[in-house]
Amino acid sequence: MQTPGACQHLRRRLALPAALMTVLLSGCGGNDDPIFREINEEIKVDLKRLDMNRDALYPGESTRLEWRSSGALLFDAQLYLSDDETLSSDDRRLVDEECGVEHDDHCSALREVTFHCRYESDNDFTCREDGDVLQRNNLTDYFPQLPFTGYLILEICGDRNCDTRREPITFY
Repeated sequence: MQTPGACQHLRRRLALPAALMTVLLSGCGGNDDPIFREINEEIKVDLKRLDMNRDALYPGESTRLEWRSSGALLFDAQLYLSDDETLSSDDRRLVDEECGVEHDDHCSALREVTFHCRYESDNDFTCREDGDVLQRNNLTDYFPQLPFTGYLILEICGDRNCDTRREPITFY
């Protein structure tokens, strides 16, 4: 019978070969390869960090959200606006992206990801990545009043797990 420490050691020893196999398989068939998808199902997604360059936005200003993940190479990334630190059904989804390893994927576990989001005077909030519009949102009906203080919450989800990070923000 193996001890918990031995199991952890075995998992760590297998993690690197599994990651290398995943990278090699991604070159063969990328996101659509069934073997790649099956291997990816067993890998836990981990949101390593989320950094935002400003915590207040006036109309006409932008913020840059930089984040990095590890683990799963196929996952969903969703950015929400919330009035508190906890995700709920009342929160507004601002971005919903499928992330992977294909050359045209907007987000990837293989590199730093940056969302550039701009707030306009008509309460439009538009996020872009690599110059492409990810999603436009009109927040007028979400704001009870201005200024509005809340949180931008990034959630990434693999097949069997999710990880979140949050940053405070005030809209004026």
